[in-house]
Amino acid sequence: MTAPSVLLCPGQGAYVPGALAEVRHLFHVRDTLRAVDAFSPGGPYTATRLLTDLSAPPPEQLIRASPLAFDLATYAGTVAAARALRFHFGHRPDAVVGHSVGDLAALAAAEAIAPVTGAAVLAARHRLLVGTPTPPGGLVALAASAEATEELLSLADGHGVRVAADNAPRQTVVSGPEPGLTAVEAVARGKGVRTTRLTGRTLYHHPLLTPVAGRLSALLRRTTVRPPTVPLYSSVRAAPLVTLEDIRRSALAHLIHPVRFRQALLALQRSGIRLFIDAGPGALLGALARATVPAARVLAPLHRRNTLERVEERLRPALGRSRPSAEPVRGRP
Repeated sequence: MTAPSVLLCPGQGAYVPGALAEVRHLFHVRDTLRAVDAFSPGGPYTATRLLTDLSAPPPEQLIRASPLAFDLATYAGTVAAARALRFHFGHRPDAVVGHSVGDLAALAAAEAIAPVTGAAVLAARHRLLVGTPTPPGGLVALAASAEATEELLSLADGHGVRVAADNAPRQTVVSGPEPGLTAVEAVARGKGVRTTRLTGRTLYHHPLLTPVAGRLSALLRRTTVRPPTVPLYSSVRAAPLVTLEDIRRSALAHLIHPVRFRQALLALQRSGIRLFIDAGPGALLGALARATVPAARVLAPLHRRNTLERVEERLRPALGRSRPSAEPVRGRP
């Protein structure tokens, strides 16, 4: 009998060039990439090329060249990996949770939406972000607790910066306009707190994106959402997503609401989850899980572009058997 597990679906920071090169021939990988490519800007910036070609551009270069391609590749990599883990390798998670825009990938991983639906939402979000005036800004990670970060924000006089994500006991992300971020970085340096600028296109998890969220919600009201085949958990509410309306709202949460990932991990542990499986190629959420719930077991099967054999080996604690099913299932379209 295997330990109860949760599948972690990362968002920002999950794009790794050629991340799926070793598993690109799997049906669920090919199917996901084909669906997402229908919304790609084309040329060298298809999700298929970015995620299967080791010479694809790194995150900083890609987001400058094509923010939409960056968004779609981030989403496609997580969804393709999560679907492969579930339907090819046979992992049966007891819950799925996303982080930031990874909430959208989590909906697809749990089959509440089709992979193509998430791509359509991101394409619409891209058009709205381009067409909605927003001050220059972004995201900064601090090696500090949420409480310590709030104190730094107070010392920096805020300038519209607020906590965007409470990730782990000693990792918090803030979001806001550029002048405020610069002020917070200066105060943090003076206090000996390490800061890191995150690769992103705007100030996610901030009220300044309320106009974008409002317009995007109109699209989501017309979007087909289905009961998930695996229970979904919200990293914004740190609670289960119970209704279809809850699920719809979760697709917008990354725009204006802060992430409570640390609290979500602790709540999942209290519910009986003992195994945390990171679906991303960078093992970012796995690291946060290790820091927050050190007694739990954390797996990152697709970390470092693992071969099929290595993925199977890493998944054994979750599968309860030596090899995946001989006849993988396809899941919902």
